[in-house]
Amino acid sequence: MKRRQLYALDDRKREFDLLLGDSSDLIARECRIGPEGMPALLMWIDSLVDKRTLQLTTLSPLLSMQASPLPSNEPSVCMEELCRSVISAPEAIIVDTVDEAIPLLMSGWTMLILDGARGVAVIQTEGLDKRGIEEAPSSTVVRGPRDGFVESLNTNVSLVRRRLRSARVHVDMLKVGELSHTDIAVLYIDQKAKPSMVEEVKRRIGNLKIDGVLESQYIEELIKDNPASFFPTVYSTERPDDIANILLDGRIAIIVDGTPFALALPSTLAHFLITTEDLYLAYPVATFIRWLRYVGFTMNLLLPSVYVGTLTFHPEMVPPQLLSSILTAREGVPFPVLMETLLMEATFEVLREASVRMPRSIGSAISIVGALVIGESAVQAGIISSPAIIVVAATAIASFTIPSISLSGTVRILRFGMVLLASMFGLYGIMIGVFLLGIHLASLTSLGVPYLTPIAPFHRKEFLKVLFRVPWFLLSGKRNPRRRA
Repeated sequence: MKRRQLYALDDRKREFDLLLGDSSDLIARECRIGPEGMPALLMWIDSLVDKRTLQLTTLSPLLSMQASPLPSNEPSVCMEELCRSVISAPEAIIVDTVDEAIPLLMSGWTMLILDGARGVAVIQTEGLDKRGIEEAPSSTVVRGPRDGFVESLNTNVSLVRRRLRSARVHVDMLKVGELSHTDIAVLYIDQKAKPSMVEEVKRRIGNLKIDGVLESQYIEELIKDNPASFFPTVYSTERPDDIANILLDGRIAIIVDGTPFALALPSTLAHFLITTEDLYLAYPVATFIRWLRYVGFTMNLLLPSVYVGTLTFHPEMVPPQLLSSILTAREGVPFPVLMETLLMEATFEVLREASVRMPRSIGSAISIVGALVIGESAVQAGIISSPAIIVVAATAIASFTIPSISLSGTVRILRFGMVLLASMFGLYGIMIGVFLLGIHLASLTSLGVPYLTPIAPFHRKEFLKVLFRVPWFLLSGKRNPRRRA
């Protein structure tokens, strides 16, 4: 009797009322189970549960026991038997404390409390609406799978498992956020990923102290090796085939509930310039496109600074006819080369940001028309020279060859610093900037792996894989089955 009073239903209900407050979507239904009429309380969040699942798996089985004897007169034992034999939900577990039950209640589970029972039963009845699987908007492909991640963690994990149907693919679940209780899945392939790296990733995530995680960027910024660096050391992607290829490489993937962007560790600079789509193209074509990305990366970083430095300090390096054309185009321009370049760069960045924030139907048109109108009008008015517009436009086009949004944003910021160095010291300033950038990159790591791998430290075999898209028949080590022995 003392135990029944300690875990009385009315006391439990008051305890939950104090913790949850007076929420209009919190439903509490009292009922009696079995011929003995054992008092019970069901609680759920109306906006988070699937009503059909709740009715079929929980309410109907419990209320239909009026003519059936209870499994036991002991409330705790009776609750265990109900979860084991009566409730038909995919998962029904018993937790010891209210603090363990509330996060599940807020995730769409239903709580069952029996008068006098020690624990609380939580039943899986969530029914959250989710977006359908469609092509990832941030990484369109010419050839390859068209499905992309969505905001549902279970759906995203299933998209990866569809591609890697092996028992060696492990999924470890963690929770982060004192208020959000966000589910996070750590994926890796056993015997491919290093156990020390897997434990380090789980340790970093487990040690996070934050109120809520609304997007994977929270995790990316908090677990990276060098949080103060502009360069991304955690790879992000919306594509399941990209994550599957990452796992096959022995790396670790992190999927956060509520966001379509998955993370990967460790990630070096080369990983941000190589795409999974390279594997779907013929190796000569993929190698050529990969080289174009490297050239685009270099142009995006250095082209405006080379233009400013050369015209300001080293005009003798420019061929005479080209120099004459540039000087003729600059006649009447009131700004020096530095101000002219910075003004056009800033204008293009504003147009780029405006096109992102505008509705999709008119965003691209605004950016294209705005660039054409502003550029043509500025040249006709004599404010900006046409060579400056050509350099900035070529730089902008080169920026779109970088597949990673994070790396592209970093290069866009560093480009302004390189222009300033070139305006002060010419090509020597560019060399100083490149040396400082190389020193910084050499000091970065991603989960302990040097950021410039396989260049520094140099690994010949891995370097060739970065430089070329190696054919599959060389990677597999098998002869072409169509060739005769």
